[in-house]
Amino acid sequence: MKKSQLFVTLLMLGLLVAAGYFTRLLPVNFGAVPWWGWASLALVLVVLGLVYVLVDNARERSRVDAAVEEAQKESGETAAVSGDVDLLALARELDPDGPSYPHPVINAATCIGCHSCVDACPHDVLAIVNGVSTPIALDQCMEDTSCQVECPTSPKSCIVVNTKKIIPERKVPKRDNRFMTNVPGIYLIGDVSGVPLIKNAINEGGAVVDSIKEYLAKNGANGQADYDIAIVGMGPGGLSAVSVAKQRGLRYVALEQDKVAATIQTTYPAGKYVFFKPDTVETDGGIELAGAGASKEDMLGSWLKTVKDLDLKINEFETCKGVKNDNGVFVVKTESEKTKQPAEYRTHSVVIAVGGRGTPMTLKVPGEDLTIHVTPTEPVYAVFCVKCCTSRAGDWKNCPKCGTTFPAQIPPPFEDEKVKYPLAD
Repeated sequence: MKKSQLFVTLLMLGLLVAAGYFTRLLPVNFGAVPWWGWASLALVLVVLGLVYVLVDNARERSRVDAAVEEAQKESGETAAVSGDVDLLALARELDPDGPSYPHPVINAATCIGCHSCVDACPHDVLAIVNGVSTPIALDQCMEDTSCQVECPTSPKSCIVVNTKKIIPERKVPKRDNRFMTNVPGIYLIGDVSGVPLIKNAINEGGAVVDSIKEYLAKNGANGQADYDIAIVGMGPGGLSAVSVAKQRGLRYVALEQDKVAATIQTTYPAGKYVFFKPDTVETDGGIELAGAGASKEDMLGSWLKTVKDLDLKINEFETCKGVKNDNGVFVVKTESEKTKQPAEYRTHSVVIAVGGRGTPMTLKVPGEDLTIHVTPTEPVYAVFCVKCCTSRAGDWKNCPKCGTTFPAQIPPPFEDEKVKYPLAD
């Protein structure tokens, strides 16, 4: 009830009470009208006021219901994703007896347990339970909808129902449930697509190669190309994709602007124990990640062993400078970080598996681009044995497994950045 309507009602009741009080003080007739006539008139006014309030309330409720229905219709239209999945219909199937107010519904079958929705919710409505996002406090939902926005799966695993808000698109590159972007033949996997966690990247690396192989078999190859697939970025996702491509017999070219798994090798501290999340997801890609976790060195040693065993050809320190479509074939232009020599590769498909380490948020202050001259004095040992890939620990100079001496050398003098953005081991 509006304040104005409440005021009218209270005013009418006040008039009725006043009329009953003053009729005791007035003569039997006042202005040729008996006292009960005035009382009846006051009662009629009160009744008319109440009727007005009820009618106005019904009209307002009808208007609000129509607005909510229209908002839900618009929300349903914006919720459609690749694969023609009706998210709202899916949510009603998953939660048919849920409350009528706005709240998130989780599709446990597709949830990857990445914590994105949990971190996005400012009201602690969601939590990760047994590796899957789970609503734990629906009554605390304030219709923020950021949980659905940040959900990286396609289709969405976190769906906000009964909302009057139009849920915006996630601010990441678009891709369908087969990892293809709006440009046919260009695929996104791993960190660049907004999907966190090493396990998810490994699984996407294996799945995207199978998607590409199926796509090429179904649609055929357009134009002349030297490769079936070019993979840019050799993190967990890219390394998994290269391994599966080799096993599937695809012609591939693998590009990395630094070295294999550079982010993990360079920025993870020595001996760091890495937990393999989410717990309920098993890896099904080209590299191993078994168990609940492992040290940085053991994890990398297993991956480098795979590279050696499969004889994977990876172009390290070669940066991708651009991708151009040339009559159905993608021309990938690169440049060597060491020799600065350009190169080109013609391929039917491109998988982008880069991370965010190469584009840090800079200080944007004078002097941040200054350099300093460094003259190393201590030898630098290889992290892994060149013969058996056993990781080096402590002050070992020889491999405890095969006896091979760990390569060591004193780096030459070099110009180093005065301001460093990545954390180095």
